[in-house]
Amino acid sequence: MRKIKDVAVIGCGRFGFQVAITLAEMGVDVIAIDEHEEIINKLSNDVTYAVCADVTQESVLAELGIGNCDAAVIGIGEQSEASIMATLACKELGIPIIIVKAKNESVAKVLRKIGATQIIIPERDEGTKLAHSLVSNNMSEIIELSTSHSIMGVTCPSDWVGKSLKELEVRPKYGVTIIGIIREGQSMISPHADNKFQEGDHLFALGDHKALAALNKMLAG
Repeated sequence: MRKIKDVAVIGCGRFGFQVAITLAEMGVDVIAIDEHEEIINKLSNDVTYAVCADVTQESVLAELGIGNCDAAVIGIGEQSEASIMATLACKELGIPIIIVKAKNESVAKVLRKIGATQIIIPERDEGTKLAHSLVSNNMSEIIELSTSHSIMGVTCPSDWVGKSLKELEVRPKYGVTIIGIIREGQSMISPHADNKFQEGDHLFALGDHKALAALNKMLAG
C-alpha cells in the first residue's frame, strides 16, 4: 500500500470528526468538508483545510480539489442517499481509495457496487482505528483497551536493530511501553531494558492514542 499523504473527509459528524483529527495528528494533509458551519469551525485549526459545502455535489467537490487526494473517507452514514451521491462523486473524480460509513449491510452492498473500496459500519469499526490503518505501512494491528489506550503492533524499524530499550529511551521519548516482542515465532513478554532488538522483530507497544499516533508517524517516516 502506498503512503497516504492527502485525505478528504466528507461528512464530519462524530465518526468523520475523529478520523479527520487523528489523521491530522499523524501528519496527513486533511480536507474536511461538512454542511454544518459549527463543525467546520471546530476543525479549522486542526486540519489542513476545512470548508462548509454540499458534500453530495460532484462539481463542488471537484472545485475543492479532492480529486487529487489519495483517499476519501465519507462519514454520512445516517443519510444513505447523500452517502451514495458522495461516493459516486468521488468515484467520478478518480479517487483511488473510497472508504464509506454505512448504517447497515443493505446500504453497504449498494456502496460497494458503485465504487466504495471499503465499508465501515459503526458497530463494527471506529474512526481512530481506521485513521491509523489508513496511513501505516508497517503496523499490523491495534487492540483497543479503552477509549484512551491501545496496544499497537509494529515491525521493528531498521534504525532500532542492535539497540536496546534502554539505549533508545522508548518510554521517555515516545510515552509508550514495549510490552512484548515476537522473534522467530517465539514470544518475549515484558522484555528487559537491556534486550537488543533484532531484524524482523515484531513489537507490541502500549500507550494512549496520542502517543501511539506519534510513534506511528515517526515509524512511517
